[in-house]
Amino acid sequence: MLNLSSLGGYLKKNPGILENRTLLRGVLRDIFPQDKLAVNLLLMGFDENIFSMVGTNPSETELTRLANAIMGDYGITQENANYIIQTWLGTVFQENLPPRFAGNHGLQTAPISHHSQGGAMNGSVPRGTSGRPHNQPRSGLSIADVREVFFRTKGKLMEKCKFLRSQDIGTWDVVDIRSNKHYSRSLNQRERSLIIKKIGKGHYREADFAYIRTSTDMTLSWAVTYESIVISAKTDLVIHFSDIDHVESERGLFTDTMTIVLKDGRHYELDEHQMMSTPIHDNISALADFLNVIKAV
Repeated sequence: MLNLSSLGGYLKKNPGILENRTLLRGVLRDIFPQDKLAVNLLLMGFDENIFSMVGTNPSETELTRLANAIMGDYGITQENANYIIQTWLGTVFQENLPPRFAGNHGLQTAPISHHSQGGAMNGSVPRGTSGRPHNQPRSGLSIADVREVFFRTKGKLMEKCKFLRSQDIGTWDVVDIRSNKHYSRSLNQRERSLIIKKIGKGHYREADFAYIRTSTDMTLSWAVTYESIVISAKTDLVIHFSDIDHVESERGLFTDTMTIVLKDGRHYELDEHQMMSTPIHDNISALADFLNVIKAV
């Protein structure tokens, strides 16, 4: 069973996780199944690029600078900032840390949960955070921010649905593919839970989504989170806004398409059927416009 003491070796064998916040969060949730606070604190370390210090033998000055940056960016306590550094660099990657950051106890050898002791290296439980919500990314965008950009770029859809403000439109959009109708019916809690499991893959909760579109039969779905677009038509593809270089859209003879080009050169082509676009009022070019805007915010 994966735990903090074995996590370093696991990450070194799977370095891709160190570059993917969503995958890392899934791993941390497995280790801390009942402790969202510990997961959120450790993800702050990821956001502050703490992995770049692995193997560099950081000095106390460098670690103090990092701790101050974490406290300033997230509004957390000194204790929690030290916990992040102690856990990632000391426990997970077994770096030799200066006394101030080394903690008073040895390595944690058992999985840590909300009910276990030793949540921090000094045996204390991390305190609550203040300032930025857990579901707000490093860029400072909130769910409300993403929704505002999304619906401003899809004005025709809002007009068709007779909504004047982005706040008036819900997170869920159910599409009857046969008739191209939006909001064909509401979803019950079980249906919503199943779709979240399908598209979120354990990495996103319902509260992390700004918008979710699904077909009535649940065969197709895509969604926008606070940090990414998730597309089930491409084997549950997750594309982070920060990884997008640009997005192109093209009107074709039989179907319109959108091509998402990433900064590393990869690209993904999606058509209006895969994205469940509806003619005239909701073409795929509006989604391309949204991605080009949100990546630059």
